[in-house]
Amino acid sequence: MNKKIILCLSVGAALFLGFAGFNVYLTETRPDPAIAPVGTQVMPMGEFMEGVRRSDFTDGRIGYLPGSQGLAEVRATRGGLPHLQENGSLALSTVKSTGRLTEADVQALREKRFLEGDLNFVRGGTAPKAFRDYALPVVDAITQILGLALLFTVVGLILHRLLGRNNAFAAKVFTPVNSTVKFSAVAGCNEAKEEVTEIVEFLKSPERFRATGARMPKGVLLVGPPGTGKTMLAKAVAGEANAKFYSLSGSDFVELYVGVGASRVRALFKEARRHAPSIIFIDEIDAVGRQRSTGAAGNQEHEQTLNALLVEMDGFASDEAVVVFAATNRADVIDKALQRPGRFDRQVFVGLPDLKGREDILRVHAHAVKLDESVDLNDVAKATSGFSGADLANLVNEGALHAARRNATTVLRQDLEEARDKISWGRENGSMLTAEDRKIVSHHEAGHALMQVLSGDGSVKLHKVTIIPRGQSLGSTHFSPERDVCNFSKSQILARIWCLMGGRVAEEIALGSITNGASADIQQASSLARQMVFEWGMSSFGFLALSKPDASEALASAQTIYEAEQHVKTLLAEQYRHTTEQLQRYRSALDAIAEALMEKETISGDDVQEIVSRTSILEEIAA
Repeated sequence: MNKKIILCLSVGAALFLGFAGFNVYLTETRPDPAIAPVGTQVMPMGEFMEGVRRSDFTDGRIGYLPGSQGLAEVRATRGGLPHLQENGSLALSTVKSTGRLTEADVQALREKRFLEGDLNFVRGGTAPKAFRDYALPVVDAITQILGLALLFTVVGLILHRLLGRNNAFAAKVFTPVNSTVKFSAVAGCNEAKEEVTEIVEFLKSPERFRATGARMPKGVLLVGPPGTGKTMLAKAVAGEANAKFYSLSGSDFVELYVGVGASRVRALFKEARRHAPSIIFIDEIDAVGRQRSTGAAGNQEHEQTLNALLVEMDGFASDEAVVVFAATNRADVIDKALQRPGRFDRQVFVGLPDLKGREDILRVHAHAVKLDESVDLNDVAKATSGFSGADLANLVNEGALHAARRNATTVLRQDLEEARDKISWGRENGSMLTAEDRKIVSHHEAGHALMQVLSGDGSVKLHKVTIIPRGQSLGSTHFSPERDVCNFSKSQILARIWCLMGGRVAEEIALGSITNGASADIQQASSLARQMVFEWGMSSFGFLALSKPDASEALASAQTIYEAEQHVKTLLAEQYRHTTEQLQRYRSALDAIAEALMEKETISGDDVQEIVSRTSILEEIAA
């Protein structure tokens, strides 16, 4: 809790307790206005003591005179009920006596529970009656006010602590940061960097653009898969332009209560204008910018928040040096009004990095670890096709962790290989395969590897084959594309289907039975064959699309769809027959690769090539 709040509570409590104590003091020393003493009767000590022994007196007090031996003043109230005076008020009479008390007198007074003290105690040494009558109401009022204030303060603090940050109505504080990220730290998306370079120039010197009458984009929508560097790109723009950076998520504006999100949008843009030049970055904008409902029963809070965002982006001038960046991987669900000119004027695609981009990203992250000089990052980039920038950063970090577990001082290629396998297939699960399982898995993976070599597809290089279990996989065959392939020919797709079928066919040929290990292979091969027929026009149906890419809608009649399904079955049957013929022809190579796997557990692609070449030569000699 804040120290100032604690200090204020302490002072308030001290004042409250002080005034409450003073109030008690005044109350205790003030005579009852309804029963007031009317005078004090003075009597000799002997007569007083006789009245004491008869219990005629109550509420007695003994006050010893200072410097005397037994000399004291005694006071008491005469017993009985109050009597009515002429003015109508009730009154009690008091008595007093002054003299020397014997030990017997003191003993008698003590038995009657007389209180002992000094002379001031007996005479009621308190404030004057007039002062008490004036001060007591004031002290009462101050005490009550302090008590209520202290009560409300404590209750308010308790509610604040309970609701606190979860209070939907609490004001959202938007704090800008100074980004230190530069374009040099963002690799693998050169085209996207070129798109946003103009934004940097505008934020640095907007007068250059005003002179030509040019209008800079108010918003930039970054679209791409997760982990491709969209957030880093927005931070780099802010860092290069020395602009304030506001980073939020679309969910920061989404609340249960209507109107809260809209008010936060207005507060955000107000702050951004006040600290211009500035950049607002909204990650996962589809959470707040999703297409509005066309029906009457829509999400009112979502629509109000989106409307506020539309108004704010349309309301600020292009020369205010405020640019909105947003990121999403679902551009198809973004409301069209957000994407029109004047709002998100520019849409920049930030895709998965290509081979050169992956190598550049690896070099950026390799500066943070001690990489061995023997590591060729180009080879690592070839082996990580389909990895995003975040995946590559994780790859380097996992490689460094693996090297640390080996107590090594540098990160070797084998560490990065282990990290790649762990990210792609999972960690080695340490399960012990039986001899029969090892034989099945070895022939299955040997079938994949042999069909890849026999397909002659030079665009995909066989990297290694292993029967070490990882995750839910008992073995795997790894490939390393020599280059990024943008278009796949029909022959390349058929080669991929042969490779997928190789595992199941090898089991059937070598073992005489099949297992469930080909489940994922069957799904991938079926999907490729279906796409060839339904989407890519690679069948006897010719140049004809039969369904949309997401299979959400058929584009042909039911009869045509039925015939196409039959063609898919025929296509798969033909490729299965071709794969069987090839593996039967090269049965010796299949068995040799499987034996090598059972012996070494992991062999390289070059080892497979050497086995195939050696067995082919031996077969030719034998023939």
